[in-house]
Amino acid sequence: MSAVPAARVVAVRTATTVVPLPQPLRLGAMTVERREYVGVRVVAETDDGRTVAGESYALTREAPMAELVDRLVAPHVVGREVVASDGVAARQSVGAAWDAALRGSAIVGRVGLVRRAIGLVDVALWDLAGQLAGRPVWSLLDDGADLAGSAEPGVGGDRDAPSRAVAGSPRDVSSVAVAVPRPAILVAAYPTPGRTARDVAEEVLAHARAGWPLLKISRSPDRALMRDLLAILRAELPDVTGRPTVAGRSGVVVDVGFGWRDADEALADLDAWGVTGAAGESAPALAWLEDPLLPEDAAGAARVRDASKLPLSVGDEVTDSEVFARLDARGALDVPRVDVVAIGGITPADPLVRAWAARGKVVSSHVYPEVSVHLGGAAGIGVETFDRSPAGNPYDPAPLLVRGGPVLDGGHATPPDAPGLGFTLDPDRFDLEATP
Repeated sequence: MSAVPAARVVAVRTATTVVPLPQPLRLGAMTVERREYVGVRVVAETDDGRTVAGESYALTREAPMAELVDRLVAPHVVGREVVASDGVAARQSVGAAWDAALRGSAIVGRVGLVRRAIGLVDVALWDLAGQLAGRPVWSLLDDGADLAGSAEPGVGGDRDAPSRAVAGSPRDVSSVAVAVPRPAILVAAYPTPGRTARDVAEEVLAHARAGWPLLKISRSPDRALMRDLLAILRAELPDVTGRPTVAGRSGVVVDVGFGWRDADEALADLDAWGVTGAAGESAPALAWLEDPLLPEDAAGAARVRDASKLPLSVGDEVTDSEVFARLDARGALDVPRVDVVAIGGITPADPLVRAWAARGKVVSSHVYPEVSVHLGGAAGIGVETFDRSPAGNPYDPAPLLVRGGPVLDGGHATPPDAPGLGFTLDPDRFDLEATP
């Protein structure tokens, strides 16, 4: 398809699909028996009558995401023009749509579910912009990225505003035209009922043998199982990967999923697991401890960080950048994580990632590797994924819902060279053909 510079949005379409899990999963206080996803397609027409579309998807978390998109976001986007003559123009036009959707829904939104709905449409708009430009989104984002303003959360500026490119010449496209592999993390195992610590450890170690240096497990409320499981992995994982545990880079990650009520409960569990350390140790026991408490409990997170000496990571489902600012101010954000849909889409997520990376922080994403692989430049973000083998995995069926996306191999994710985000939604799962 030849590139065209601009198109006007004529429709925003949504569809929802449900995939039952083979076995219920326990994550924090939640039990997950199925995964429900919403798909979004933004359709635009060029002046010469051609139709161009961009797509996105996300977990609904059992919320009415399709209705929120249809009722609160789509009316503020339909009729707007997307210009993609270069990355600067794309930032400006998609950013204007983001701002219109945020302000148009401000009386009920700004954060929470409405921010997620805005994020779904924003991601689809960026896919559309890439289709128009005939370029991958990562290339558009790099083009003129140094002209983007208001990047750092919690440090001056309008923290809710999308990045705004100032007048100037876009970066030379030839200098950013090579798809560079990004580091990646594999969600390796959930300690499901009936399995021993050795059973779960073998699942993790098998992925390590396949070349993944950074592997994540979820927390089990069974303290004895966690103690035994982490003891096995701490003893055997470095030999398998050939790497020591390095905060944010290699080793095992434990996702608590907001499962502890307060710092006292967290520290009691961590002590029982045998992973708390003392300042000055050569390596932490974990690559990071993820989402120990509700994200808004910055004081509790800081206490867990200070007492355990474990690197902390927070960001899953966070819809408000002020949460990151409060955690960061207390020294409780070693590895920031960004959920590209929850935070409001690519428009706010990309500047966040670039600002953190500029400060030397290791940044991780929360699922949606097809989108997050485009963020933050060549080394800006660690891309999270589940096993994407054709047979699927028992934890997350998302890889079965999309066609295309990044190449994931040996602990790295390489973004596609195809225009846009480089993936499409499976039409057998998402019926996005009919106009609402």
